[in-house]
Amino acid sequence: MRILCADNSDVCLLGLRHALHSQGFFLQHEAHLPSDLIAELSNNHYDLIITEYRFGDEEILDFVDRIRSLSPNVKILVYTFHQNPTYVARASSYHLFDFITKSSSLQKLLSSVACASLGTAPSDSILTKATQFLLQSPPPIQQLSGLTKREVQVLTHLSLGLSNREISQALSISLETVKEHVQNILRKQKAKDRTEVAVWALRNGIPTFKSTN
Repeated sequence: MRILCADNSDVCLLGLRHALHSQGFFLQHEAHLPSDLIAELSNNHYDLIITEYRFGDEEILDFVDRIRSLSPNVKILVYTFHQNPTYVARASSYHLFDFITKSSSLQKLLSSVACASLGTAPSDSILTKATQFLLQSPPPIQQLSGLTKREVQVLTHLSLGLSNREISQALSISLETVKEHVQNILRKQKAKDRTEVAVWALRNGIPTFKSTN
C-alpha cells in the first residue's frame, strides 16, 4: 500500500514514518503544504493519504475534490490536533475514510491504516457515528414542531456549521433542494440568516454531536 502523509509538522511526520514502519507499512512521500500534496498526486499514485485537517489557514476539505479528480480511489484519513464537532461533521459529509485526533492512542491510528490496507472500514470510526447522528430522526421538540422531518435534519446540519453543498452531500439530495429547505427554515423561524437560526436551534434543544474519539 502506497501511503502519503501531509502535515506541516516535521516532528509529526517523523513520528508517523517510524510508527508505520514498525507495523510493516512504508511512507512513500511527505507533504508540508496542500500544494505539495496536489503536486505529488499529479505525478504518482497513492492508496492512502494521512493528513492534518488544517495547514495554516487552509483546510484539507477545500482540496478533496481536486485530490479525488487526480486519484479517485485514494482513501483520506484525517489525523489531527483539532477535536471539533464541525470538522468531524464536515469530514463525514465528504465521506472520508477516517478522522482520528492526535490525542487518541497510536494503536487507533495503526488499526485504521490496517483497515485501509485490507479494504475494510474502521468499525469504531467517529465518522460513522457522525453520519448516523446526522441521518437520524431527531426526537420531537416542541419549538421545532412547525418544521418537517427533513427540515429538522437540515437544521441539525446547519447548527454544526455545514455549508449547503456539504448538507447536500451528507443527505444525498440536490443542492437546490437544500437551498429550498434552508429558506423554509429561515422563513418559519423568522430568522434573518443561517447563523441566527443555528444559534436559535442550539438554544432550543436541537441535538448536538459530541466529537469524542
